[in-house]
Amino acid sequence: MGYSADLAEDGDKALSLLSKTPYAAAFVDIRMPGVEGIEVLERVQARKSPTRFFIMTAVRRPDAAARSTRAGAAEFITKPFDIEYIEKLLKDLEKESSSRERPFRAEDAEEWRSARIVGKSRAILEVFQSVGKVADSDATVLLLGERGVGKELVARCIHDLGSPGGPFVAVNTSAIPRELQEAELFGFEKGAFTGAETAREGKLEAAMGGTLFLDEIGDTPLELQAKLLRVLQEKEFTRLGSNRPLRFQGRVIAATNRDLRRLTADGKFREDLFDRLNVFPVRVPPLSERKEDIPLLSDFFLQKYCTLLARPPKSFSKEALEELSSRNWKGNVRELENFVQRLAVLSAGKLLRREEVARELAKAEGAPDLATAPLEQVIEERVREFVRRLGDSIEDEEDLHALFLRQMEKPLIKVVMEAARGNQIKAAGILGINRNTLRKKLAALSLLPKPKSKKKKRKSR
Repeated sequence: MGYSADLAEDGDKALSLLSKTPYAAAFVDIRMPGVEGIEVLERVQARKSPTRFFIMTAVRRPDAAARSTRAGAAEFITKPFDIEYIEKLLKDLEKESSSRERPFRAEDAEEWRSARIVGKSRAILEVFQSVGKVADSDATVLLLGERGVGKELVARCIHDLGSPGGPFVAVNTSAIPRELQEAELFGFEKGAFTGAETAREGKLEAAMGGTLFLDEIGDTPLELQAKLLRVLQEKEFTRLGSNRPLRFQGRVIAATNRDLRRLTADGKFREDLFDRLNVFPVRVPPLSERKEDIPLLSDFFLQKYCTLLARPPKSFSKEALEELSSRNWKGNVRELENFVQRLAVLSAGKLLRREEVARELAKAEGAPDLATAPLEQVIEERVREFVRRLGDSIEDEEDLHALFLRQMEKPLIKVVMEAARGNQIKAAGILGINRNTLRKKLAALSLLPKPKSKKKKRKSR
């Protein structure tokens, strides 16, 4: 391939070479005379070596794979492997080494923690426009959208643009015990109830001059809704155990993933409170409506967590981003962010490839380890992957079935012919069809061996 390489016949020779030369990559077998491969990796990594290790083995042992990963191996390669795959690993390594690393700075962490909406899709641009229109006013905002779409992030962006110096106080009443909700929100005076030994301000007072964010407003009890209505109508509230009203000076932003109109019709949400909240509604779209933003979000989260976790900079390959974009993220942006954070922690390499992303996605979805799973389970997972990749574009179930059969037929016949060493009678018997049918399929699928060209005999003079 054009790379310069050295060969070590055992672990001791490998350690000797690695102590003298800063190799870019080392392909190391597990089973070797003397010091075994994983121990070579562990010893070298203890010296903070820049060498990227690729561990190779003919035995698929989960304990060996786990130990290699913990020791810092970039890849655990099982034999037999495709030499083209090795070439791809080295090319990826070249790309990584060409990018310069910047040392971690404390101010970078603060920058990543600030509120930031990422995307360029039409759906998210509409959210940008809404944020820009309402930020400078004190109008009450109602954020609507599924769980995990980023409603609190949008609320923070509105606050940062409109009240950058004031506090941002987030409250989720459904996460507070029912008997403590009023005291938590409005505060209380000393002796207001058993255990109230000192007076304490509530979330409303804490949000003075800034923004009170009421998350999951649809889960608020009816008795508390009446008190919130007074805050929105009269801009005042009263602590528990007090008769003195306090003036609320601040903005209220509420959010919900529920249908408030339906809750109102069912008598579970006050209509007058809904009218007060619905002054400026903003719908935050689910990730399924902004799939073109997934690559941007993935890159953003990877850079964010590499910085916050003080990890070396990493990036996604184009194919890895395609893999992420093809998935249905039911938990929306929150699920995607959590998954990318996991990759930032687990990945040993600087370039995250499709294979690694797909493997971690399968683990996250509870898929079995295909290296040790029964054959039926392996086939089931492969079929599930096929349907996931092609099913979105197929509306008719019969069409999907026919497509699957067409896709499976050629590789199946090819593998059986290889197993039968080209013997068509034997291959036909394995497949349960007659030889003539097999021959027709071989011709139709361009699997018949090419006829050998006959060499012309020289005529003697």
